[in-house]
Amino acid sequence: MADKQKVLVIKLGALGDFVAELGAIQTMIGKFPGAEFTLMTHKSLLPIAKQMGVFSNYIIDNRESYWHIGTYYRIMKEIQKARFDCVLNFQVSSRTEGRYFPLMRWLSPVSFSWYRMSSGCTITRVKKTRPYSWGTSEVETFQYDRKLTDLTFLHGENKHFDELPERFVTMIPGCSPGHPHKRWPAQSFAALAQRLAEHGIHSVIIGTKTEAEEIEYIAGSTPLAHNMLGKTSLLDIPDLAARALATVGNDTGPSHMTALSGTPMIGLFATRTKPCSIKGKQVTNIISPGPIDRITVDQVWATLLPYLGIEEK
Repeated sequence: MADKQKVLVIKLGALGDFVAELGAIQTMIGKFPGAEFTLMTHKSLLPIAKQMGVFSNYIIDNRESYWHIGTYYRIMKEIQKARFDCVLNFQVSSRTEGRYFPLMRWLSPVSFSWYRMSSGCTITRVKKTRPYSWGTSEVETFQYDRKLTDLTFLHGENKHFDELPERFVTMIPGCSPGHPHKRWPAQSFAALAQRLAEHGIHSVIIGTKTEAEEIEYIAGSTPLAHNMLGKTSLLDIPDLAARALATVGNDTGPSHMTALSGTPMIGLFATRTKPCSIKGKQVTNIISPGPIDRITVDQVWATLLPYLGIEEK
């Protein structure tokens, strides 16, 4: 019996980029029936990857500095030992193309194919034909079809879901600490929560300790706002989204996950961020004409209203 084909999939993150690419990853995996798949990714993304049910092994790359020689040595030893027949690189960057690819061409004891995946559904395939050689051949480029990621397969422990009200809107007021320009003001989220409360609708605010101040401020704006700081995991997000009337959030990983769960999502953007980058079946992206604080509560309310089951007088 012939050995299984061994395929390495590379996607390091960040969270929003990772989940947005899962549809394309699933499409490409389907082109290698019967293969054994290994994923190279950041350790924080393992819980999501494991629920996909397709990867047999994992190589951890936490994107540490180039000065961490020991990390590169470990990763390359794992790659060399695995003897991959094929690499699907969804993290086309100087890290993967400028370091892993040339090192693998030299260190790999077998011939292999390296596929570079672009956001435009274009694949460049480069095949190494001789072990321990810098040389390559058979370079070709072709298109492939990608499907929209569906995250309904994800399920968390939902430990605190018994605290959820019956009718609520989820709010995601945080984002990466390095991108404060992506945060709609906490005062605006609070005003939105107050308007929801006037109609008997609760607000559920989620996030991590890096946005604790904003979450506590919003939760304190009305008795119908619920502070879920630290009470939800990434795996809980699709189930939480399914229970909510809708979600309002900044350009951040949990917002992308909500959108890809097929539930109503309103994404908020400043002009300096990529417009309409949150994609999903029921997504509306509100793009500010300038800084994100120029998005008004009235704008968000008007977009949210069709999902609330109420009529304003």
